[in-house]
Amino acid sequence: MPDIEGIKVLNLSSKKRAKELSEKYNIPLINSESAKTYISIDDQSILHSGTNKLENSFIEGKFSARISQYQGESLLKKAIGWQSTAQKHILDTTGGLGHDAFILALLGQRVTVLEKNTGLCILIEEALNNLPNLPYFNDARNNISVINNDSRAFLSSAENFDVIYVDPMFNSKKKLKRTKQMEFLDNYLEEHDDPSVEFYESDFKRLVIKKELRAEPSIKNSSAISFKGSSIRYDVYSSEKGKK
Repeated sequence: MPDIEGIKVLNLSSKKRAKELSEKYNIPLINSESAKTYISIDDQSILHSGTNKLENSFIEGKFSARISQYQGESLLKKAIGWQSTAQKHILDTTGGLGHDAFILALLGQRVTVLEKNTGLCILIEEALNNLPNLPYFNDARNNISVINNDSRAFLSSAENFDVIYVDPMFNSKKKLKRTKQMEFLDNYLEEHDDPSVEFYESDFKRLVIKKELRAEPSIKNSSAISFKGSSIRYDVYSSEKGKK
């Protein structure tokens, strides 16, 4: 899988932040104009891959509309077994740009985000860092931890989480309308991760798999409770332990 060559600082005010990310992810600060895949750190950080660019924001663009209506995420609430009086610890095994993870955090859940691509991890970190200083955003930010790792490293600890969340949906072979972000990811990532089967075979409590509405289930020959929307569905599997 391709990953970033380094981090470019575009202004002095961003140098401290870039250095922190460089040390956390063991990625060099670079000045080279020949770099093809890198993160530029600025007021709006950008992932560059050749001539393509990807930005990530939780408060601007199309995703901001979803943020403004996060309390109405009825399908997602049902999928995770949301309760207003109890916080669940959710393992997001396919972090991507962190959109679903951020919604879950806004809903008061504690979310551990796993993403094995360093560039995407940094985009999530920057989207969190650029949130306005508002109580509900600060609470959500504190509810999220981002880990740069393959989710399969957590198979043996699946039972420690209330919900295992998998979203492999952008790996579609159907001719569906794609957003620019999804088109970028399709080209940027040479492989699309779907650890659904591995986590189904783990000692999980509740497993949630987000799919396109008419897509084949990730888990064959097994029943699931499905919560369906107009274009997506959540397939939910519960272990005997999770039902208690």
